[in-house]
Amino acid sequence: MMDVQQIAQEFNLSEQELVQESLRAFLLDRLQLLDSERRARCAKFSVTSLEEMDDLLKTGQVEEEDILEDFQHVDYLTTQIQRIRQLLEEI
Repeated sequence: MMDVQQIAQEFNLSEQELVQESLRAFLLDRLQLLDSERRARCAKFSVTSLEEMDDLLKTGQVEEEDILEDFQHVDYLTTQIQRIRQLLEEI
C-alpha cells in the first residue's frame, strides 16, 4: 500500500500540498453530493431553497405534515453546505 510520502513524490508535491489538495477534493465532492440532495428535496416542492420551503408553509400552500421531513433535512443539508464552504475558505 502506498503512503502519502510516496504519492507526493510521484506527483512532485510536498506531503503538505498533497494533504491540502486531498482535503479540498474531499470537501468539494461532499459539497456536490449534499447540494444535489438538497436540490432534489427542494424540487419535490418546486422551490430552490429552504426559505422558499418556509414560504410555502407560511402561505398555507402546503401542509406541515407533507413537508416537515423534507424541510428538516433541507435545513440540515443547508447547514452542512455552509460549513463545508467555510472549511474550503480556510484551506
